[in-house]
Amino acid sequence: MLSGRPPAPLNLARIPPLPPGQTWGIYIHVPFCRKACHYCDFYFTPRSSLMEAYVEALLAEMRLYSPWLEAARIETVFFGGGTPSWLPIPMLERIFRRLESFATFSPHEITLEANPEDITPEKLSAWRALGITRLSVGVQSFSPRVLKTLGRWHRPGQAQRAVEAVAQAGFASWSVDMIFAVPGQSWQTLQADIDFLVREGVPHLSFYGLTIEPRTVLYKKYHRGHFPAVDEEAYAQQYQALHEYLKEKGFQWYEVSNWACPGHECQHNWRYWLRKPYLGLGPSAHSYVPEVRWANGASLVGYLQAIGRGEFPWAFWEELTAEQVELEVWMMGLRTRLGVEWAWVQRQASPQRKKRVAAQLRTGSLVRSGAQLVVPQEKLALLDSILLAI
Repeated sequence: MLSGRPPAPLNLARIPPLPPGQTWGIYIHVPFCRKACHYCDFYFTPRSSLMEAYVEALLAEMRLYSPWLEAARIETVFFGGGTPSWLPIPMLERIFRRLESFATFSPHEITLEANPEDITPEKLSAWRALGITRLSVGVQSFSPRVLKTLGRWHRPGQAQRAVEAVAQAGFASWSVDMIFAVPGQSWQTLQADIDFLVREGVPHLSFYGLTIEPRTVLYKKYHRGHFPAVDEEAYAQQYQALHEYLKEKGFQWYEVSNWACPGHECQHNWRYWLRKPYLGLGPSAHSYVPEVRWANGASLVGYLQAIGRGEFPWAFWEELTAEQVELEVWMMGLRTRLGVEWAWVQRQASPQRKKRVAAQLRTGSLVRSGAQLVVPQEKLALLDSILLAI
């Protein structure tokens, strides 16, 4: 499964060719953060002195994948992290020059995650000049109290000025990440945050419910009795209120945590939910080609060492079984407005699962919408339990 070391040899022979007509999405993990946010369990390192070595290794990793990257169009690129906006512009330029060296590099969307403290007019201009078409700004909240709880680096006014600058910078699209269901966070606070973002013309919003993940500051505080458990009732109430209020403001829900104005859905993220091929580069990055998954190890030092030896820095590799594929179709499909094709359910689901689906249809947890099977909006807060039930 998704642990342990992969069977040898670690080479491109273990990756099947892309199906005819398929394209690549590339995810680049930039693992540097100034400090750990209290809720985040993504891999990062504060060792900015290793940025130069990281970029060299990233370019070398691209060379290892050259035969695959030159075989199909590169359609989307997503710089995630970590804090990609912390990476100096000259280093980003080198990454772009390498990407542009592939004849197949013809993306219609390039996203960069950015923190408010990194956003300046000079950087915005440089990012646009490089070809970045979309920014994803990690605000999380404009409330001083909530930001302190989350352990965020920036101040509310700094985040507001960053949003105002992005709104005027001329990107084809941009988004803001927010967090809800934080203890002590009221609906009025969330509503005020949304109102400000709407006034600034944000075309895409991501709202993530707070979860207490292992190996985080909040997890340690919770187990010491210094932080309350997430209130499930408040979570569900705020989530439903978000749906209703964002709809009033002209946003369309399209994935469990994402809302967009028409034409501004994140095309790279759709690749994950539609199970299209994507290649992950950098420490801890994951990749998928039907029906194989693999991932790099979550260690920058280990990544540098493996690339230095001319090896793929994989921590695991697996070929999905038919049952795993079916489960992924359910998990990825039901989290989006597209749901799962009813014809696929009739054709592929086991008799036992069809019975469980029928039970969820009777309770209204699943509904037929044309040719699709979807979770109705009012039940989305229960998505995890619905998936467990089927």
